[in-house]
Amino acid sequence: MSKAITIRVDEITKRRAEETLDEIGLNMTTYIISSLKALIREQKIPFELTTKQQANANYIAKLDESIAQAERGDVVVYTKAQMRAMEKAK
Repeated sequence: MSKAITIRVDEITKRRAEETLDEIGLNMTTYIISSLKALIREQKIPFELTTKQQANANYIAKLDESIAQAERGDVVVYTKAQMRAMEKAK
């Protein structure tokens, strides 16, 4: 059974949060439920959400780095497990 949670937040914070969530592609309810479930599962705030603009900038930087490595002949191959381990280590 679902229970309602009521919170009070100032108008500017609410508006800015909604704008950011909209850029990420989430609504407030989905964000709060996801955050609460992750908090319970991980016993901490286990993730970082970014706007599409930030994610794209990070992706482009990593892509540029990979291209530069390939051009130097410094190509490294990782398994999925190694990639996941590196992501968790951040």
